[in-house]
Amino acid sequence: MLRIATAILAALSVTACTGVGESPLVLESDLWVALGSADSSGSRATDSTGSESPPSVEFLSDGQLQGFTSCNTFFGSYTTKETDSVSQITITIEGMTLALCPDDVREQDYVEKLRNARRYTVRHRQLLLMDSTGTVVLTFVPASTIQKR
Repeated sequence: MLRIATAILAALSVTACTGVGESPLVLESDLWVALGSADSSGSRATDSTGSESPPSVEFLSDGQLQGFTSCNTFFGSYTTKETDSVSQITITIEGMTLALCPDDVREQDYVEKLRNARRYTVRHRQLLLMDSTGTVVLTFVPASTIQKR
């Protein structure tokens, strides 16, 4: 009996020492920063201080969202549901600041892609927003994974 108890304790101590796998990312886990946000000239967006400010979005747990277009901030709401193993999303932009932006076209394109997103997936530490056909329209990474310069 003592041997069995010792074996069980040994097995438990080995199990307790194994690392916990990477925790799964969910929409509400972080501020999401858009990848590939350079303008047509290849330069990155900058804010009024000259620092890089890529577009971002943050999904809040209460169904609200907020974000940054690289010039203006916006807010709105979102809903998600799972249907036949497909994660569906609907994003509504309800308001946005109206600063004069040097690249209005890129800003409008970003907001339009958010509005047109119908599916999403989080994999390989990236959030992919897709249109109704499954084409990826925006790719994000968690802000916490981006190194500051």
